[in-house]
Amino acid sequence: MAKRRAMEAQKILQRKGKSSPFEDETKKSKLAEAKPNLLVKATQCKGDQLEISPTEQIVQQEKEMIEHFSDRKTLMSVNELMKGITYKEPLLTEWKPPLRIRRMSMKDCDSI
Repeated sequence: MAKRRAMEAQKILQRKGKSSPFEDETKKSKLAEAKPNLLVKATQCKGDQLEISPTEQIVQQEKEMIEHFSDRKTLMSVNELMKGITYKEPLLTEWKPPLRIRRMSMKDCDSI
């Protein structure tokens, strides 16, 4: 019943040339549809991210790792990093390569 009255009131206002509250609401809803809200933007961004293939994701991860990679800090302990200990000369050890590798020719070593 209320819808019918609202429609009749709208018809009367249209005849007089005035806009009705119902028309104002439709204009507002059209404007709201024209502006994408945050939820729509978020779903579009997620859709864009899904377009990246797995191989491209791996390549991006490797690039990030290389950017953040630091040779100086990789083999240092947390304690050394905290205290700022740096070594200027290599540590001397008694380690030798295995005998079969020591007996290999330079040509064989280079091929490895």
